[in-house]
Amino acid sequence: MSVGLRIPPKLPAAAEAYAEAGIKVFRVRRNKTPYANCPRCDRKSSLYVKHRPEECRCGVATCHGFHAATTNLDLVRRWWREEPDANIGAPCKLNGWAVIDIDPRNGGNESYRALEERVGILPGTTMQLTGGGGLHMLYRSPDFDLPGLGGPGIDFKHNGYILLAPSVHSSGGRYQWSGSGTYLQPTVAWPEALLPRKQRRQPPTATPRHRFPSQERRQQRPGGGRMWTVADLVQHVMDAHEGNRNNAFFFASCRAHELAEQNLIDLGEAEQGLLSAASAVGLTDSEAHASFDSASTRPSDRTWAA
Repeated sequence: MSVGLRIPPKLPAAAEAYAEAGIKVFRVRRNKTPYANCPRCDRKSSLYVKHRPEECRCGVATCHGFHAATTNLDLVRRWWREEPDANIGAPCKLNGWAVIDIDPRNGGNESYRALEERVGILPGTTMQLTGGGGLHMLYRSPDFDLPGLGGPGIDFKHNGYILLAPSVHSSGGRYQWSGSGTYLQPTVAWPEALLPRKQRRQPPTATPRHRFPSQERRQQRPGGGRMWTVADLVQHVMDAHEGNRNNAFFFASCRAHELAEQNLIDLGEAEQGLLSAASAVGLTDSEAHASFDSASTRPSDRTWAA
């Protein structure tokens, strides 16, 4: 089982931990704007000198937003010593990530359900719960740029950046890594079904991930959409690849709580089955119980938390 990076609860220490692990970070204000450019890099300044951000040689470490991201520990320590409450930003592409950013406040839940119905269930991966009640799904970055919009409330972030735990959302909520709260380097490739058509190796097919009788798979959720059974959820955990088992277990736990709230499954039965599956794939009892309990605190509609 892969060992995750335990993130300290304080922002300065967390920023240092990310940088030490090789993750490029930069400071971001609480309103999600990066720190200001110097006059030579500020397009509104009379001293502005035209240049590409990635080719900047001004020497001011905070210019050009995420292009200033670094793993230089001395610089990271200085940044957060100057601004201990600054949030932690991380560029996606520069860190080898491509991210599905789901914002339920803008229709992300519904868009995610529609996306899964169209292309099939997306592979489990490293996930971060956002401070605003949304979700980041981190995949390995492809070798080419991705489109930015996946539907209302869903962004495909590749050339941009995300905030990292324990950054604070404008609502006051903190970002946190799913499951046991540790960061796991994404090992799952960006889903082929979401690649630009010309980059796909073959036409995408929605192949079922779960090996259960077809009559079970045809059960429908009230209002439409596929309904998960307890057996489905257990199999989802059992099918997870090493390095992704924490995330798969958290996903299954979220679905279990959601379905139990709708009286579609028995939560006790689901908990027993999922904890047994977690033990079978190598998760510790403490990890599994903490993750299952954490799933119960998520919003009632957890269908997007895949």
